[in-house]
Order: sequence, then structure tokens, then C-alpha cells
Amino acid sequence: MKNTMLALAFAAAGLVAVPVAFAQDAGQNAQQGWYVGANAGYGQIQKGPYDNGDFAGGVKGGYRFAINPETSLGVEVGYVYLGRADARGLYTQAYGGDAKSKLQGATAGLDLRYNFSPRWYGEVRGGAFFAKGEGLTNDKFNPQSVRFNSTNYYAGAGVGYNITPQWSVGLNYDYYQASDSDKNIHLPTNLYTVSAEYRF
Repeated sequence: MKNTMLALAFAAAGLVAVPVAFAQDAGQNAQQGWYVGANAGYGQIQKGPYDNGDFAGGVKGGYRFAINPETSLGVEVGYVYLGRADARGLYTQAYGGDAKSKLQGATAGLDLRYNFSPRWYGEVRGGAFFAKGEGLTNDKFNPQSVRFNSTNYYAGAGVGYNITPQWSVGLNYDYYQASDSDKNIHLPTNLYTVSAEYRF
């Protein structure tokens, strides 16, 4: 799956090379310009000590290029908070303390959006996730609470509705890979959110 996501990210990156002059012929469905957005929902971890989730959300902003009448490519940065999950079973018993995880970090990536109509769109996205986290290691018999920083990846998809030319709302799924193998901690997170976006 990781190789597939990386291939998707590289393919989308290649679209950046399309001359901006080409976008001048784009119709009204494709969007171009600066945008900001926010999302909120549920972040879930199902790995090692953790099998639950918490409130999560984030903010982002970027610039979107119209590359044909229906399609646009956004270059964006953001920040995401992926919540705190409780440890389960033997991990909690063995550790005997505050076993919650915590995960957050910055993102930098691409967003490829296709407009089915002036109102409805679908999109895929992916890029780098600069994770900052803490939690229990995966050792059932002697788990340790550790902190880590790592650079991994995120990828996701969504559908949305343009309320006006400036405002849209959407439903999204994103996957954030966050781990530090040297410290034996893995916090991959599935994020389910609703979002809102404003375009300048």
C-alpha cells in the first residue's frame, strides 16, 4: 500500500509541470486560486497497544491550479491533531500508568480534485507527514512510554459539495502513517472527518 501511495503522489507531482497558460482555457467547474480549509472528526488507531480513537481534526491551506475544465491540482500545507487513544488489555495491565497515545504533526502535499459538475467534486490527496507522537511500545511484556518524531506519509480521498463558488463542504477519509521502528512504536491512524473550505 505504501508503494501505491507513493506512486500516486509522484504521478500527481508530475502534473505540476503543466504550463499555467493551459489553465486559462479551463471552464467554470475547475477551481484556481488560494484556499483554506478545516476538518473535524474521529481518529482511530488499530495497532499494537491501541484499538480505539478520539476526536481529531486539522487545518490546511494552499494554492489550486486548474489543469483542465474539470480538474485542478492543489499544493498545500497543514497541521493535524490526531487525538489520544487508550491502550488495551495486557498493555494497560503491564504498564500500570497513563497509557494514552498522542499524535499530531505538519503536512505538505498535493490535492487532485475532479469536478463532476459545478456543485459536486471528488478528490484524492497525499504527501509527507511530519509526525510528533508519544505512546507505548509494542512489547506486551515490557512496554515503555516513549516520544518520537518521524517523517512518514499520509494519503486520503473525499467527496464534497460546492455551496457557492467560494464555500464547499465535504466528507473525507485519510490515513496517516506514524511510526519509529527504532523505538518500536507504531501509531498509524485512520481519520474520518467532515470538512469546510473557503476559496479566495
